[in-house]
Amino acid sequence: MYRAIGNYGFESFIISGLPDRGVDVRPFVLLSGWSDEWYERYTGLGYVHLDPVARRCFSTTLPFDWSEAPYDHEADLPARRVMDEARDFGMADGFCVPIHMEGGMQGVVSLVGDATQIDDKARLELHMLALYAHGQLRFLNSSRSDRSIKRAITSREGEVLKWVAAGKTASEIADITGLSQRTVNQHCENAQKRLGTNNRVHTVVEAIRHKLISL
Repeated sequence: MYRAIGNYGFESFIISGLPDRGVDVRPFVLLSGWSDEWYERYTGLGYVHLDPVARRCFSTTLPFDWSEAPYDHEADLPARRVMDEARDFGMADGFCVPIHMEGGMQGVVSLVGDATQIDDKARLELHMLALYAHGQLRFLNSSRSDRSIKRAITSREGEVLKWVAAGKTASEIADITGLSQRTVNQHCENAQKRLGTNNRVHTVVEAIRHKLISL
């Protein structure tokens, strides 16, 4: 993971679920690349429930820079303390990918580094990397019975997802496949439901991870 994110200029990361308010985050952490000192402070003091970056994950499905997480710098002193202390630990900026899972569970992949230097292509690549890493870690941490659950999509849904992965729009996929644009969108929506995802990027990543499509 360090090597993968290092290619984009990021230094460390955390991959985790986000618990309900008041619940200890530590059992939800899948993998941490934070320093031990900051990890113990953040998790031990319940900073996840004060952190404006973590809070924003509940209100968006799109990746965002840490600086885009809103909070009142004057009135919200707990949030400001978290961000100020993170800066003291050398974590002034970063890039966050919210993960929306089945059953309404929320997760996150948060990368530490200068997010202002990455372009749209890199953001999409990081989005897909984060979704894949989070899904794979959840799989490795799941019970044997959970791992045995089989995912399935139809051959037509798989074909449409391959074109989505290639960057094609619904209109372009309709022209290529001879389907109507409405049917293309329906195939995408059906695949999302089958795979328990919330958007097309996540659907493509899960289809690849479950070896339902290959690129």
